Amino acid sequence: MAAITFDITPMIKQAIDEAVAKQMQHEPDYRCWWTTKDVVERYGVTQPWIKAHITDVPKFQQLLDGFAFNYGGHIGWRFEPSKFSEFMRDHFKDIAKEAGKC
Repeated sequence: MAAITFDITPMIKQAIDEAVAKQMQHEPDYRCWWTTKDVVERYGVTQPWIKAHITDVPKFQQLLDGFAFNYGGHIGWRFEPSKFSEFMRDHFKDIAKEAGKC
């Protein structure tokens, strides 16, 4: 009987590469500031919703100071990803209450 051998290393490497690529698709990109479009995609809301329930709400405007900036015009809002994510976790309950008032 002849022994059949093969190198499974390339198959393992391919499986790992695919798993890492898939994971990266679902993780937020913290390397650059987020646009409003990035926030819309991440949180599943619309730009008008963000405006009405977060960026135009005075109590949230104060909290966003330092990591969310509105450059106006075609540039619009920019959000520092890790701080904005922390803000959303910490204030989700208040944001939901604000959204429920409409």
